[in-house]
Amino acid sequence: MSRRSHESNAPAPGAGHCARRTRAWPSAPAEPRLPEMRRQQILDAAEQCFRERGFHGASMAEIAKAFGMSAGHIYNYFDSKEAIIAAIVERDLVDFFQRSEEMRGAGDLHGAIIDRIEPGVADKLNRSKSALQIEVMAEAGRNRRVAAMVQSVDARVRAVLRGLLQTASPEGQPVRDLDGKVAVLMALFDGLMIRALRDPGISRPQVTRVLRTLIRSLLQS
Repeated sequence: MSRRSHESNAPAPGAGHCARRTRAWPSAPAEPRLPEMRRQQILDAAEQCFRERGFHGASMAEIAKAFGMSAGHIYNYFDSKEAIIAAIVERDLVDFFQRSEEMRGAGDLHGAIIDRIEPGVADKLNRSKSALQIEVMAEAGRNRRVAAMVQSVDARVRAVLRGLLQTASPEGQPVRDLDGKVAVLMALFDGLMIRALRDPGISRPQVTRVLRTLIRSLLQS
C-alpha cells in the first residue's frame, strides 16, 4: 500500500470508535480529481477503522466519522463494506502490477526478483498492514462475496508470478513445477504476515537473508 502513509507497527488504540482524521478539502469550484481524492481518503479511513475495530465492528457510520463526512455521502462512493474491501485490495494490486512490470523490464530479471525480497519482507512484517490483510482473509472465510473477490485477486497474482518465472527461465525453457513454485513463493510471503503478529521481535535481516537463499535456489532449479 505504498501510496498512503505507513502505520506504526504498534497496535492502534481502540476507544470504541475509529480515530478521527483531519482533512483539508480543496476550495470551490471542485477540482476534477476531487472525487477520486475523496474515494482514496475514504479507503484510508476505512483501513484505520478495520484495523481498530475489525470488519464487523466498524460500521459505515464510524468510517464516515473518521473521514469527516456523513454516512450517506460515503454511499455515493461505495455501496457496502464489501465494496470498500474490494477497493482496498484492488489498489494494492495496482502497486503489485507496477512493481512486477518494473522487474520484467530489468536487464537481469533474476537479480530484480532478488532485489525485491528485502522491501517485500518489510511490507509483510509491517504489523499494521498484516493485521488488515488477515482481517480480510478472516472475512473471506465467512462471506462468499469477499471470498470470491480474494480468490479472483489471488488468481491474477499467480498469473503474473507465473509469467515472471517463465520469463526468467534460461532461453525460455519451460519451468519445472511452475505452479508449485508460485504457490511456495506466495506461501512464504503470506506466512510472514502471521509471523509479524505472533513474533513482534522477528529479525527482518535474518528472514531476508534466508529468503534470498531459498528463492535463488527456487529460481535456479
